[in-house]
Amino acid sequence: MIQIHDISKLEFHHRQGGQFRWITISTLMLAIGTILHLVSPSVAGITPNWTIATYCVAICLTKPTYRQALGIGLVAALVNVLTSKSGFPYGNLISEPIGALSCAFIVHYFSFLRFRGHSLLPVITGIVSTCLSGGVFVTILKFVMDLPMVVYTAGMLPLVGIIGLLNGIVTPVMYYPALRLFVSRGVLDSLEEQMVISDHSIFDLKPVREGLISLEHISYIYNKQKTPVLNDINLNIHKGDFLVIAGESGSGKSSLCMTLTGAIPHYFGGVMKGMVYVDGKATTQTTISDLACHVGMMLDDYDSQLVAMTVEEEIAFSLENQGVNPKIIKEAITSALDKVGLTEYRTRELSKLSGGQRQRLVIAGVLATNPDILVFDEPTSALDPEGTNAFYQLIHNLNTRYGHTVVIVEHTLEAALPYANRMVLIDHGRILCDSGVETVLRYMYDTHIYVSAIPHVFACQLKLEEMGYNIGKAWLSTELAVQELQKLQ
Repeated sequence: MIQIHDISKLEFHHRQGGQFRWITISTLMLAIGTILHLVSPSVAGITPNWTIATYCVAICLTKPTYRQALGIGLVAALVNVLTSKSGFPYGNLISEPIGALSCAFIVHYFSFLRFRGHSLLPVITGIVSTCLSGGVFVTILKFVMDLPMVVYTAGMLPLVGIIGLLNGIVTPVMYYPALRLFVSRGVLDSLEEQMVISDHSIFDLKPVREGLISLEHISYIYNKQKTPVLNDINLNIHKGDFLVIAGESGSGKSSLCMTLTGAIPHYFGGVMKGMVYVDGKATTQTTISDLACHVGMMLDDYDSQLVAMTVEEEIAFSLENQGVNPKIIKEAITSALDKVGLTEYRTRELSKLSGGQRQRLVIAGVLATNPDILVFDEPTSALDPEGTNAFYQLIHNLNTRYGHTVVIVEHTLEAALPYANRMVLIDHGRILCDSGVETVLRYMYDTHIYVSAIPHVFACQLKLEEMGYNIGKAWLSTELAVQELQKLQ
């Protein structure tokens, strides 16, 4: 395992299409190859093998696994079976997978070969894959059709070599325009970015700081953007925390939450520097589905997370997808509904639930997997004051009674802050202050940053302090303000 001495320099690249972009690019390239195969003329009976050239381009661009390369080869073989004019087209079912696998082998082990900064893979794969695939095909053809040895050695094999050399020219001619196209569309990295290792399985990644979640020098830039949305973020979240993240719109709050769930970097396209550790494990060395067992998230548009017809079916949905035993699912549903106070609505249709009840149902769905950490992104944006207060009483109960660590992004702070033990102020992708609630609020007031979010009752306390009054406890709620004012009388 490779040791990383400066985690801030470690990069993880992820582009649109993610783990399935090899399918998109391969399909497109093979379609182009099929069209060229059908319309291109031959010169002296010789024409490039467009199918091999295009799947070599696709494999050079996406660097698929051997299993994926085998799939590409089989699809190419089926295309050739349907379009080939050969006497025995079924030989492609063997020759094309061999060609695709040989291409993948070269891409995996010889990607360092470059000439004046340009990759030599398109040239090498075009020649080698064509010669191997073509050699296997004509060998099968010789035995199936019982062709004379002289025709095989003096005619067919030399022809394969010539077409291989021709593909060594055609493949790079197609590769570089395709690379520029997919880079411009944000589907692939540029040539320089491709040299960055994003397979973090080779690294020994351990958190430097203690915490249930540890963000260490996290920077993130979304795909096709130039300005980082997160910039050198360092943050530790400890078990039992009730953390409120505040900041102007566009400051990076939601992106910060996405790093906790693994959606950044595994889902959204972009480049992440630094590392996020959840329960001691780097998020780049795990998957979103695995992280969901540790971190549950409710989006601001919580209705978009509902997919079933009834309450019971909704909670069971994610557990069934994970293959959980039906008996355990039934127990998990009971427990989750009890935690959010929806036990009597177990068989109710979702269409008959109120907005607040649907929100509680989403929380129950998250709780069903029993995550340690609950993340909420502007959860009360669609609730009235009464619903907001009820929501935070519920979250406070989950935090104190059931031991869930809570992270909340919130604009309206009045209802959240009385329950929080920590607060983070973020601005332009940087954490400006991370401390107790009163300390962060005073920092906001003194520096005139996001002053509009300071609760009015606390702003009133600060005004009174400026006038010379000695205030005791911080006025984080109207009730506390009344108690403190009564002491002043």
